[in-house]
Amino acid sequence: MDIIINVNFKSINDFKDSTKRTEHVFDRMKLRGIFTEQIEEAVRKGPKKLRSDGSIVTNYKWFRVVYREFMINNVKKIYPITVISV
Repeated sequence: MDIIINVNFKSINDFKDSTKRTEHVFDRMKLRGIFTEQIEEAVRKGPKKLRSDGSIVTNYKWFRVVYREFMINNVKKIYPITVISV
């Protein structure tokens, strides 16, 4: 199964705050020195916890990723919400 990390929410109609969310994710990633490849690795290898709002939290190495996940045509699409240092 392929995993695609999408840090650009502008193509999703369900998120009305897409511009702010995109800026937030980019700022957090840049501030913490985290790249999309590391987020993909965290999603593949880190332990996951489902939150009540439907988002998923995974802890990996020195950071935590909060994201939403969608399956489309056997491709797991990951939309990060925020990145946190642990």
